[in-house]
Amino acid sequence: LCCTATGDGKSAAFAIPCLILLEYNKNPEAYPQGLPTRAKPTGVVITPTKGLASNIVDELSKLYVSGFSYCAETLTEARKTGVRLAQDIKECSRWQVVCVDPEHLRDKEWREITESPTFRSNVLFACVDEAHLINTWGLSFRPAFKLESQLLRIALGRLDES
Repeated sequence: LCCTATGDGKSAAFAIPCLILLEYNKNPEAYPQGLPTRAKPTGVVITPTKGLASNIVDELSKLYVSGFSYCAETLTEARKTGVRLAQDIKECSRWQVVCVDPEHLRDKEWREITESPTFRSNVLFACVDEAHLINTWGLSFRPAFKLESQLLRIALGRLDES
């Protein structure tokens, strides 16, 4: 749990694990043997707003970590342009961090992503950003945030959401 003011660099917490494993994968001989690793380290951040997801993606890019906001706008744009977002996310080939809103976690496409063996074997972390605000905002703001632990398991495809 990390609670600090806006602008304090919390987004770096999403970048650091990915950066460490990317470095380790490039130079495994420079590090102790047997460290747990992922071939294509990927993180999932559940965000309450698309604005926050966009800010995280922007901040990650400053740290040379690729991020993507999986939201209605980007999904619509991908469908219009023929980009295969789900396939790219399944393969962990384009982004080290994927920000997703809680409602999209229940989509068939997200379920297909989390069922991918490649995705499952490369997920390094999943977290809920701004989780401390859920009680402040009230559950009526984003009812899908009601069960945080269940959201994380759904995000990782480790729970039948029914």
